[in-house]
Amino acid sequence: MRREWLSLPTRTVDRTRLAATGIGSLAMLMQLGQLGNALRSAEFTRLAGAALILLVVLTVRAQHRGRTSWWTVPVIPVLVAVAAAGLRDPLAGTSLAIATLIVCSLYDTTRRWLARVAGALVAMPAAVAVSPDVVSQAASWHSATVLGLLPQILLMGVLTRAFYAGLIRQERAGARDAALVRAGRELLAATGGEQIRQAGEGTAEELVRLHPGVALLIVYRDADGLTIGFPAGAPAELTGQRLTGPVPDPAELAELAPGFPDWQVDPLGAEPETAPVLMAVGGRRRVPADLVDAFRSLSYQVMLADEANRARAELDHRAHHDHLTGLPNRAKFLRAAGAAVAGSGPVALLTIDLDGFKRINDEHGHAAGDELLVAVAGRIAAAAGERGLAARFGGDEFALLLTGFAAEAEVSELARGLCADLGVPVGLATGPVRVGASVGVALAEPGISVTDLMRHADLAMYAAKAGGKNRVVRYGVTEPIAV
Repeated sequence: MRREWLSLPTRTVDRTRLAATGIGSLAMLMQLGQLGNALRSAEFTRLAGAALILLVVLTVRAQHRGRTSWWTVPVIPVLVAVAAAGLRDPLAGTSLAIATLIVCSLYDTTRRWLARVAGALVAMPAAVAVSPDVVSQAASWHSATVLGLLPQILLMGVLTRAFYAGLIRQERAGARDAALVRAGRELLAATGGEQIRQAGEGTAEELVRLHPGVALLIVYRDADGLTIGFPAGAPAELTGQRLTGPVPDPAELAELAPGFPDWQVDPLGAEPETAPVLMAVGGRRRVPADLVDAFRSLSYQVMLADEANRARAELDHRAHHDHLTGLPNRAKFLRAAGAAVAGSGPVALLTIDLDGFKRINDEHGHAAGDELLVAVAGRIAAAAGERGLAARFGGDEFALLLTGFAAEAEVSELARGLCADLGVPVGLATGPVRVGASVGVALAEPGISVTDLMRHADLAMYAAKAGGKNRVVRYGVTEPIAV
């Protein structure tokens, strides 16, 4: 705890605030030796000293809390006037006005800063009005000597505020760039649409937190029009809100999100009337162009990541699925079967070979043959349900992996039903056709490999063909399963 208390701030703005507080407090404390105005009583001198100490306390308090309080706006000018009036030369109190103005300018809102500048400009004439003895000479509060200090105070206040605003902008820009870099890394590593969405929305909310008074809306277009899909910095109730017109209307957005009168709509590189995704950035005042660019950059990153993810998924699907039927191919099926065999649950494997497919292919043509294969694949996939995995190995060869069944009889019953279902005529563009299926069934046993399981199922399927086709044979069982 002690080491943490002694550690220096990491942010440039915080280090600047700490340095300003330290130097300003030292400058004010050095005025303690100047207390004792000839026109004021000893009691007033003590009061002036207390006011000076309180000014130091308030500046340190602002640095400790990281913000100023509204009540210090009228209090600090009074304390400056009292402390300066107690000095041997009240004009030396200019350092008090400047020091407090500089420190507080690093924390104030714009309105509070303007009020504080006005208070500092009033404090020094008030101090001279109370103690007009300036360097052993009488001076009025409106003399050239006194009024000549006011532009200096004003200049220091303006310069400090401009310096502070520049630091804030620089720090926000750095934080904004860092957020976009992190988003880029997260989006590159994302492996699904949900991860992409979370990375994009999280970064958008971070950018909104960095820039209070700003809101972002992501608007999607569908067949029915425009819908707000994601709000950041705006009421969450806007999610799902339908918009009128082909392009988001800034006036309508201002009505839906009270407090954000200024909106900028960007179609993200597409035509506004047809863009599938649009971005709307709103603010309590005009949003700076660099911030709009940051939101636009984030939107592009998310869109590119989404496109890359879809392309990656498409390539993966093509690499592991049959291009005609959409079923998993041999490689994907065997990986799933290997994982199932390595597990602890029951596993069954069915190999399926169509009977009479070559005849239909020759008589009706390859297009009809492809149409038949698609229909057969649909029936096998339907039989697999949620506890099975269907695959096409090539040609008219299919396979079915079953897990999670309670009894072996369930496998036999499913195989019997599948064989019968594959024998039902299929309506093709050229007319109805009928094929049969020879089905081999093998059940996994302890210590068996997926290669052995596959070989057992193939042997059972060959036995089904040799026994007359259109039947089901289970490996290790001599009698075929009746269809």
